[in-house]
Amino acid sequence: MNAEEYKKSLDAAVRKAHENHNHISEDEFKNFFASLNLSSEQEKLTRDYFNELNIKFGKWDGKIEDDLSLDENDGNYLKFYLEELSDLPEYSEEEKKEISRAALEDDDDGAKQKLINMHLNDVVDIAKLYVYHGMPLEDLIGEGNIGLMMAVDLLGTLEKVDEIEGLIGKTIMDAMDAAIARDGEDKSGIEDVLERLENISQAAKELSEDLRRDVTSAELAEESGICKDDIDEAIRITGGNIEGLIK
Repeated sequence: MNAEEYKKSLDAAVRKAHENHNHISEDEFKNFFASLNLSSEQEKLTRDYFNELNIKFGKWDGKIEDDLSLDENDGNYLKFYLEELSDLPEYSEEEKKEISRAALEDDDDGAKQKLINMHLNDVVDIAKLYVYHGMPLEDLIGEGNIGLMMAVDLLGTLEKVDEIEGLIGKTIMDAMDAAIARDGEDKSGIEDVLERLENISQAAKELSEDLRRDVTSAELAEESGICKDDIDEAIRITGGNIEGLIK
């Protein structure tokens, strides 16, 4: 299995789940990984990773999940931040539509600021979907707010008012995805496993080509310096399907 291709499919599947409030259907899951022909062990690792991110299999029921597994710091921050947001003015649906129209069509700075304020709670809701990646909630919200401001700066790229919501949601998620990637805290156990598999597969292929025969895990460990237990675990995970390595 190509680790880079797997990582791209994994990231796309996780993003799809976040867009659907941390839910993904079985068909969507299968489609994302169809070309990779995952073994049963690889599929189990992938599903376990989804569970770690609080991603559920099935259709979202429309309910926003508030029962988050937050540590004390995240919990306190969320409480105080929501109290701050409660001081912001509330707008009727008609007022929201007029603010959006003025921000887009009139390029009104005042309307743009109101548009940002209108969506600050949305940043919090999206951050709740990403919190299981291990990044502090405060940092996620901060990055999401930057994404929100970027989206408002990009309003000039739109033609219709009804495109605003989609642009804002996408840009907030893009900002959080980028922050998690930079932070490195999305380097989950599954990605560590995949990286080891790729290294072992490459080492086994090169040694077998040198010796012109398949090699044992003990031989590969001795020649490559890779721990034999890691090689044996790789054999188990892949069902023995590592080129050049004896099962």
